[in-house]
Amino acid sequence: MPDAPRPDRLWAVVPLKSPQHAKTRLADQLDAAQRRWLLFELATRVIRALQATDAVAEVAVATASTEIAGFAQSLGARPILQSAETGTAAAFSAVIAQLQAGQPQALLMIAGDLPLVTPAAIETLCAAAVDADVVVVPDRHRIGTNALLCSPPSAITPLFGPDSLHRHLAAARRRELRTRVLESDALSLDLDEPDDLDELRRRGSDLDDALRAALAGAPVPFRGADEAGRRRR
Repeated sequence: MPDAPRPDRLWAVVPLKSPQHAKTRLADQLDAAQRRWLLFELATRVIRALQATDAVAEVAVATASTEIAGFAQSLGARPILQSAETGTAAAFSAVIAQLQAGQPQALLMIAGDLPLVTPAAIETLCAAAVDADVVVVPDRHRIGTNALLCSPPSAITPLFGPDSLHRHLAAARRRELRTRVLESDALSLDLDEPDDLDELRRRGSDLDDALRAALAGAPVPFRGADEAGRRRR
C-alpha cells in the first residue's frame, strides 16, 4: 500500500472571487453587503479548518482580487494573484503550474464557501489519499465537486464546472488511477443557489448567530481583512 502524502508535502488551494463578483446568484436573498460579508465569513471558515488540519502543510488562496489577497495573507494563507477573474478549473490549473516549484506531493483543491466545514472532515479527506490517487468530494446533489485531492497534483486536469463530479471520475478512469468518492456531510453543502440557503437553514443548529442573521436578511457587520487578522491573533 502506498504511503499517504506526508504532512509537509500536501498543500491546499482555495479559489476566491473578488467581493463584487461573489455570490451574485443569492442577490434575491441577500443584499450586496450581506453577500460580501458571507464571502469573507465562509472563506475564513474554510481557511481556518485547513490550517487546523495536521495533514495540510500550506494553504494558498487563488484570486484576481488584491483585497482578497490581503485578506488571505492576514489569515496566514499564501495569496496567489491571477491576472483576471477566471473559472474555477482555470484558476486551479494555473495554480498547479505555479506550485510545482514547491514540489507538493499532493494538492487539495477545495471550494471556499463550505459553511459546515470542520478540521475533522478535512483530515478524513486527506487520509483517503492513502489508497487513492484521486479523491473526489461531491456536492449534495452529486453533480458538482466541492473538493478534489490529487496525488500527485497533476494526476488529472481540474474540470470544475457543470457535471464536474462525473467528468473528474471519467478523467481518472481514462488514466487508470485509483479513485475514491468521499461522501461528507461537512463538505457537501456549498452556498451558491437560493435552495442552498434553505438547506443551510435546515441544518443551522451548528451555525453561529452572525451567520444565521445574515441568512435571515438581518444587517450583519462586515468582517474584512483587518478584522479577520485580529480574530486570528
